[in-house]
Amino acid sequence: MNSLNITYQWRPAVLVETGEGEYVFPEMFTCYFRQKYSVPGVCRWRVLKGQPGEKEAIYIGEAHDLARRVERVERPSKTAKGSNTYKRLNQLLQKYLAEDRTIVVDVADVDPFEVNGVKFGGDTFGDSFKRRAVEGILLALEEKSGEFEVLNAVVDLVDKTKSPDF
Repeated sequence: MNSLNITYQWRPAVLVETGEGEYVFPEMFTCYFRQKYSVPGVCRWRVLKGQPGEKEAIYIGEAHDLARRVERVERPSKTAKGSNTYKRLNQLLQKYLAEDRTIVVDVADVDPFEVNGVKFGGDTFGDSFKRRAVEGILLALEEKSGEFEVLNAVVDLVDKTKSPDF
């Protein structure tokens, strides 16, 4: 079996051009934030540790417009059903906020790579299929690392049932 190594980094979403002022959910956006992150990409909601020895909780998602995604999670539609991702994620994050936890948003910086001649990463995030593929790969890598509590809903394709975590 061939191995493919994917190089990526999570970079904090920032509020100002100097790179300072990490975005903390549910803060208001700056003009710079909206301009910089109104692009397709993969992001990670990260709940910082509450206690020593505790794992950080993460949720990995993708969006055609990252700023709009953050905004919709912050303020989901009042008519959204319980199965709506924005509403579910908002409810989950609100529970952490009630525990006085800090939540930040990181953006994936993925070095370009190819699979059978198809390019991924870098400037390919405008293609929803490629963006979702990278989201799935990063989710699998973070889950395998064991470093985080992964909050994404997991669907067992055999049982087709959701895990109780979400």
